[in-house]
Amino acid sequence: MANSKPKYISHVLCRTRQLDTMIGWYETVLQAKVYYRNELLAFLSFDDEHHRIALAQSDIAVERPAQAVGVEHICFGFEDFAGLVQTYERLKQEEILPERPVNHGMTTSLYYRDPDGNRIELTVDNFLTKAEGVAVITGKDMEYLGRPPFGFSFDPDELVRLYRSGASHAQLARIGMPEGAVIAPHVSD
Repeated sequence: MANSKPKYISHVLCRTRQLDTMIGWYETVLQAKVYYRNELLAFLSFDDEHHRIALAQSDIAVERPAQAVGVEHICFGFEDFAGLVQTYERLKQEEILPERPVNHGMTTSLYYRDPDGNRIELTVDNFLTKAEGVAVITGKDMEYLGRPPFGFSFDPDELVRLYRSGASHAQLARIGMPEGAVIAPHVSD
């Protein structure tokens, strides 16, 4: 029987009352390109996919109440710390600042709010292989990390400083962690 599981998450669609503003934000934050646009709809992508973000204008859309059930955030991953750091620096120059930087143990993330208040996470894996990340999320350390605040807060400017000083991936991956905290993959060799 053929594999019937999805291969990847294709795109997200956000309903908005401010199409132009949202297009501009995603062009800036994700360096996305608009591949299609009319007065009601825009398709944007930051890679070779035809669209990763769809934005739909709706003049009758209503605000979502705080703490409403539903999608909490959308996450976009970078290949390495260079991508996350360079994006943070570029967005800071545009006065787009993260509302919450957090080291989750298996990832280091910056959380932003788009103009409609949707939370957007920009992240990088703290481990060099997916197997190591899976080992962390399935291991005993998640008892420690799997409770609020779901990781350790850090100063993004300190991440930039460490990155620019030549810190290793492993050193960058420990940002914000208290002395003695051990978040390690439990992978057998």
